[in-house]
Amino acid sequence: MKRGLLFLLWSAMLVGLFTGQPAHAADQRAAGGMIAWPHDEMVRALGIFIPERMASLDVPGASVAIVSNGQIIYSANFGVADRRKETPVTAQTLFEAGELGETLAAYGALTLTRDKLLFLDAPLSRDLPSPWLSRESDDRLVTLRQVLTHTSGLTDNVVHVSRRTSFTPGEGFSQSGVGFLYLQHVMETIERKPFEAVMKARVFAPLGMNASTYEERPQAGAEARGYVPLRFPVAVFYLPFLAAFLGVLGIVWAVMRFTMRTGRIDAPDLLWPLMLALVFAIGLVWYGLGFANTAFMIGVAVAYALCLGALGGFIFYLIYVVGFVRSREGVIARGRSRSPEMALAFAFLSAFVVSLAFFDWPLGVPRLALFDDRTPSAASSFHTNAEDMARFMIELEDGKEIGERLHDRMLSERVAIDPTFSWGLGVGIRKDQAGETLWARGSSLGFESLMVIDPAQRTGVVVLTNSRSGSELAQQIVRNVLGRDGVWALP
Repeated sequence: MKRGLLFLLWSAMLVGLFTGQPAHAADQRAAGGMIAWPHDEMVRALGIFIPERMASLDVPGASVAIVSNGQIIYSANFGVADRRKETPVTAQTLFEAGELGETLAAYGALTLTRDKLLFLDAPLSRDLPSPWLSRESDDRLVTLRQVLTHTSGLTDNVVHVSRRTSFTPGEGFSQSGVGFLYLQHVMETIERKPFEAVMKARVFAPLGMNASTYEERPQAGAEARGYVPLRFPVAVFYLPFLAAFLGVLGIVWAVMRFTMRTGRIDAPDLLWPLMLALVFAIGLVWYGLGFANTAFMIGVAVAYALCLGALGGFIFYLIYVVGFVRSREGVIARGRSRSPEMALAFAFLSAFVVSLAFFDWPLGVPRLALFDDRTPSAASSFHTNAEDMARFMIELEDGKEIGERLHDRMLSERVAIDPTFSWGLGVGIRKDQAGETLWARGSSLGFESLMVIDPAQRTGVVVLTNSRSGSELAQQIVRNVLGRDGVWALP
């Protein structure tokens, strides 16, 4: 869940505010990482460490693979793919891997350059019969290199696609899912077949990735179900709702104060702030997540409000109606005056405090097939399993299929982001005291994944999870296996 969710700006902020997990919790790294241990000890340790961390972070299911020196040396599956059905995660379970699909698409595009069907520094529009981008200037400037290095200037919102750049192509860095939708269109045009068929022919079949696909809902029962904690949809909806409500309320107060010479706001005056805030919050979620996910988010938000209202009303009944006996003059028999407004405010505050205990409650993301867009997307619809991704990591280490020249260029021709991070031709590069690692993350609603490769050790780790809190689990597993510190995420 990994655009956009951006709205992406809201989601990024919410991760920090509501995950509640420290960045380096429960790491138990030894020098050189677990990969340096005897194999049996590493397997035994991971068999204890991963389930313990899954329980602590409330991650329902995970699939992990480790490669070393061109071989898959570890592959294991943990937990359940669907809590309601108690379906276990198996080697065949497919996880939504989000932006990991962009790295696979980048590799597929490079095979087209190998065959001289695409060129890194020629406009992508070169072989298109009609422009895909909105502006002629963008059409002339955006190249394959810029898309692969996220310097095209195109946006990252793949739900509501803008075909206009936000800055001059090549003059800035900004993650762009739309850039990969553009690349997908170009690849389909050149090959004259659907994107799924292009990727099968150029990537999946040559590398033996027989389960991976960009098709939505590939096989009934074969894919994991994503989970998010209750706090996520509640925060995603109610934070912008509250911000908009307070903003509009401030405007209403100012108008009344300076035009009507009164600063008093009565109950009817709250109608417009409430209505406008509701429209704003729904529109923001819809813009970032699309119709199906918005229906889920709004449904949870409404259910939460109804439960909060019922609990608050019950508490109000207990403390105001049952707990106190009032005289006709409204003086409570215990000798202290109580207003219903104060009691109501206390009741709903108490109800909110009680609800905090349920904020970590996991919610399964529904599969609203009727409303889902099933069009394969290079930026958001990639499904895979750990063993398939392990085969791809081996290719990124060796480059046997793509060729040594392009393999080297994929990693060496990069764009600097800051002193620690840079981006190569489709893959992130992170530098620390121990050297460089290659990485890519995937996020979609209810799913988090991470792939990290240490070229010097010829070692790689991939972790796929079906939980929003799976991001921290993946980071911890990678840090412990490779013996590296830090976080593989863009600054």
